[in-house]
Amino acid sequence: MKSGFSIILTSFLFTLVGISGLASEAQATKLPNTKPLPSERELKDFDNGQEFVPAVTRYQRRPDYRDEERISKERAEEAQRQAQENQAKARDMQSQSYKKAQQTALEHNNRGVMAGRAGRWVEAISAHESACQADPSNKQYRINLSAARTAYGQERLNAKDHDAASGLFRKALSAAPDNALASKLLAETMKKQGRDPSAPEDRLFAGDQLVAAGDFESAMIEYQAALQLDPSARTCAKMGDVAMHYNQLPTAESWYKQALSKDANYGSAYRQLGLLQMARRDFTGAAASLRKAVIIDAKDQIAGQNLVDIWRRQVAANPLSAENHLGLAGALQLTGDFNGAEGEYNKLQALDANHPSLAGGKQSLQRARQHAMAEKHKLAAETLFNQGLRREALAEISQAVMMESRNSRYQFLLGECLEANGDLRGAHQAYLTAVLIDPENNKEAAYRMKEMQRGNGQHNGPTHTMQQQSMPVAQAPAPMQQAPMQQAPMQQAPVQQAPMQQQAQDPGQPSPVMQQLMQQPNPVAQAAPQFQKNMFEGGGGIQSNVGHSTMRFSTHDETPGQAPQQQTAPAPVAQQAAPAPIAMTEPVDPATADTIARAGELETRRNYEGAAAVLREALSKNLQNAELHHRLAVDLLAAGQVSQAIAEFRIASALKPANRDYAGDLARAMAIHKRSLQPEQQVGAASGKEVAAK
Repeated sequence: MKSGFSIILTSFLFTLVGISGLASEAQATKLPNTKPLPSERELKDFDNGQEFVPAVTRYQRRPDYRDEERISKERAEEAQRQAQENQAKARDMQSQSYKKAQQTALEHNNRGVMAGRAGRWVEAISAHESACQADPSNKQYRINLSAARTAYGQERLNAKDHDAASGLFRKALSAAPDNALASKLLAETMKKQGRDPSAPEDRLFAGDQLVAAGDFESAMIEYQAALQLDPSARTCAKMGDVAMHYNQLPTAESWYKQALSKDANYGSAYRQLGLLQMARRDFTGAAASLRKAVIIDAKDQIAGQNLVDIWRRQVAANPLSAENHLGLAGALQLTGDFNGAEGEYNKLQALDANHPSLAGGKQSLQRARQHAMAEKHKLAAETLFNQGLRREALAEISQAVMMESRNSRYQFLLGECLEANGDLRGAHQAYLTAVLIDPENNKEAAYRMKEMQRGNGQHNGPTHTMQQQSMPVAQAPAPMQQAPMQQAPMQQAPVQQAPMQQQAQDPGQPSPVMQQLMQQPNPVAQAAPQFQKNMFEGGGGIQSNVGHSTMRFSTHDETPGQAPQQQTAPAPVAQQAAPAPIAMTEPVDPATADTIARAGELETRRNYEGAAAVLREALSKNLQNAELHHRLAVDLLAAGQVSQAIAEFRIASALKPANRDYAGDLARAMAIHKRSLQPEQQVGAASGKEVAAK
């Protein structure tokens, strides 16, 4: 059944195909004169092995990874070949240049030898210098140059041209350091110039002169000679300066570090190291080094200016950074620009009012201002002392001691002024205070104390410039003996020196002014503050707490009427009697009497600071008035300012050494001040005895 159906279907399909072909043949039109299409036999000549190649199409095949690798390899090989050819050409050119330089150097050297044989040393030196420039690695050329300079130096030495001769000998040593003849002749020439070639200071001085003239090559010879004689921090720093000039930064850094290893407080090395770090753009390290340099030497303007410039750039780069303003404030404070530092602290407060360093920074700024003012008084005292104005010098140094009583330099100068004014007791106490504050650097003060015990006090010449120098071993003062001091020329009473470990005893009866002061209710006094070094300032320091004094004295931190725990509480105001005006100890002139009367009115109201201000104003017009100084000291003691009161008591005693009341009040104030510096346990016990005695 299926096969029959398939046959019928096949026949039907053939029939349809035949009909379709007939229809197509009937519709097609034959073109006249048309060549037939080529056959495969005509396109290909199989007998001769040829075949038809069609035209190349414009659509090319995309290269694959193998093509790319091949192209890259070819390019690398070509580049390598080109580089090898260039290197070969460079070697050839370098070889030709070296040979040419050697030939040129040889010609210059030969010409220099011929000129030297003829005695034309200037021409010979010039030719040998050209030979060394053409071939710097040839040692023989440098030896020839050194020999020519030495010979010419001998000629100038024979002509007594010592400056030219010494310069030529140094140049000869620079060309050949092992030239023994040049070294020997240089030493002889320096002796004829009046210098000692075996003294490091003379060598350094000669090197500094050559640096100032711009001759660093010769300066290096002198610094090297000084280094062999005395390898000190200064000499190492000089070597670093020369290396810095030649831009040899690693060598210069090594020299500066050697200088600091020999003397950790050599400020110049810190400054130069900071400049070197700035050249390397290490601004963090540079700021640290320059800060140390300024702390060691506040007069180093180069270090200070660069330190400020570093922090100004930091602030300009990030003005909203509190740390940058803090750093700039510290730099300005160290360089003495207190107003600028205060402005930066204000900006820091505006950015971060709770910054942990803000309060400490402002306190250090205040101490720095006070130290600067104290330094002005100290410098004025030195100037007046050197000019023979001893009383004026005493007034100035007393002001400095008021501000910084723990400064050993101020205490030493105070002792000198007091000794020159005849106050041997005050001078002895000032010298002793200086030794107690800084025993290492105040051997001169101990020596003066020993001389005063031997009866050689009241010297006429200033010695405060020697206090930082150590005394010779043969002159080292022995420990203080408990022998009475010699009587002063002004008929002062002798004073028995007690051991330092014992507590100072109160003198006898105080003056009438002091007696009335003691009768007044709740007098206060201020213990002297102690200081230690602060990173933000060159002097002064951080104030530390000390024990309270006796006689119910309070510290400056306490409000009026508040007393420490060991003090007896004052009576209620309703039970206190009004204090009587303090009487004058002796007749005075009308102007002084009027001043003291005005001060007495303020004293009756217990406004001791106001009374002190009135007395200071009067003293500014009459510094020689002992009564005003004594009255000011009493008011300062009542106001709690013991250190300043002691200074005024000393001035009054110096002006009138015969007044026993002044001397007694001074001794009493010093005893109070000494007890205030002892531990609190001893102070408390002493305070109890004081109250019981009264």
